[in-house]
Amino acid sequence: MPESPSPAHVPTVIGHYAAYLQARAHVTPEISVDGNRAELRLDAGEKVLVAVFGYRKRNWSLRSVEVRSGEQTAAFTRGQMAKAMTALLGHPPQTSAPQATNGASGPRTDSALRGGAPR
Repeated sequence: MPESPSPAHVPTVIGHYAAYLQARAHVTPEISVDGNRAELRLDAGEKVLVAVFGYRKRNWSLRSVEVRSGEQTAAFTRGQMAKAMTALLGHPPQTSAPQATNGASGPRTDSALRGGAPR
């Protein structure tokens, strides 16, 4: 594959995936574009994530995602990028914890909105 293209020559969808990978792993992925095929590679220690994109019918789309570690390869479908990142980094994505609600701070009920006491 050729050298990494300049940011102006990276298809938008691939740039979005690259930004996501960089935000999650804090490492800039390598991007290569060769005709109707593009590849993102993200090295994280002894593991590497490879996302392959294809261009068809005027659209770039993610075709496959693999996480390679030595001789082992784990393949993921297009909708499993978060799972692939977990396999690469070894921890699940950080999400905000669900907030507990109680009667005082929880959502209002119909009776509270009407000014009546809850039944």
